[in-house]
Amino acid sequence: MKKIDDIDIRLLQLFLIIVESDGFSAAQYQLNMHQSSISKKMNDLETRLGMTLCHRGRSGFKLTPDGLKVYEMSRQLFGQIDVFQKQIDNIRSISCGNIQFGMVDNLVTNPDCFIPAAIAMFVDKHPQVRIDCAIADSYQIEKGLLEDKFDIGITSSEVKKSGLDYHYLFEEKQSLYCVPQHAILDINRPASLKDIQNNALVERGLAHHITPMSEVMASCCTAYAPNMEATAHLILSGRFMGYLPDHYADIWLQKGMMAKVPVVEELAYSTHFYLTTNEQHDLSLASKALVNDLKQSHDIKSVMAELSLG
Repeated sequence: MKKIDDIDIRLLQLFLIIVESDGFSAAQYQLNMHQSSISKKMNDLETRLGMTLCHRGRSGFKLTPDGLKVYEMSRQLFGQIDVFQKQIDNIRSISCGNIQFGMVDNLVTNPDCFIPAAIAMFVDKHPQVRIDCAIADSYQIEKGLLEDKFDIGITSSEVKKSGLDYHYLFEEKQSLYCVPQHAILDINRPASLKDIQNNALVERGLAHHITPMSEVMASCCTAYAPNMEATAHLILSGRFMGYLPDHYADIWLQKGMMAKVPVVEELAYSTHFYLTTNEQHDLSLASKALVNDLKQSHDIKSVMAELSLG
C-alpha cells in the first residue's frame, strides 16, 4: 500500500463510524449516505489496504480479525489526531488567547508580593495574550474558579474549599487601627479582648468571620467590610477600629490620620495569600505559563515560609 493520504483518512473515518454503528444500515443515518454508497467506499478502503475488513450480508455485519486490528489502530490514530489538534489549539491560545485572573484587593504595596514581576515575565514572553483582571473578595474568587469564570485566583482563604488547589505565595502582617483621637489609645498598654469589646469594630468576613476580633463581635456595635478600602473608610470615620495590612495603612499612619493600636499577643493577625486554581480545570497553556511565572517569582519566600509553617 502507498503512503496514507487524505482519501485514506476519510475512508478510515467512515470505517470507524460503520463499526461503532454496528453495520452499514445503522451507519446510513450517521453518514447521511445510501447503503450502496457506503458499501462502495468500504470496497475502496479494502482495495487500498489489500485486505478484507468485514463480512456483511444476511448473517449480519462482522469484523474479520484483520478488520478488528485496523479498527483498533484507527481509533489510536484518530485519538492522536485529536491530541494534536488540542495541542495546536493550546499553542494558538498561548499566542493570542486570554486569561481570566481574579485577585483580592490592595496587594500592590506589600513588599513580599511579586505579582507585578510575574506579570512582566509573562507579558515579555507572550505579548499577544490578553489578561482580564478582576478584584474581588476570596469567597467570590473561589466561587468563580469552581464555576470556571476565573482561570487563576489570588486568595487569602482561611477556610479552603474542596475542589481547589492552593499554592502558598506570601503573607502580610495586619494590625488593629483607629484614628489618633480614639479612646482605646488612652489605656497606655496592649489592648485585650476585654478592652476592645466595648468599642465599635469593623469585621472583614461576610461568609465567615476571619479576624481575631471575631470572638467579641456579637457584643459590639459592628460594621462589615469585604475589602481593605471599605475598612479604611470606616476606620477613618473615627467611629470604628479595624484590622488593616501594615503596608496598606502606612500612608494614613504617616499623615497622622490613623494610629496603630498596641494589642496583646493573641490579637496578632497575619494573612496568607495563595495562588488558587480549580483542581478539575485543565488550564490553557497561557494560564499554565502565568501560573508558572507566579510561582517562580515567589518561590524562594514561599519555600521558606512553608518550611517555617511546617
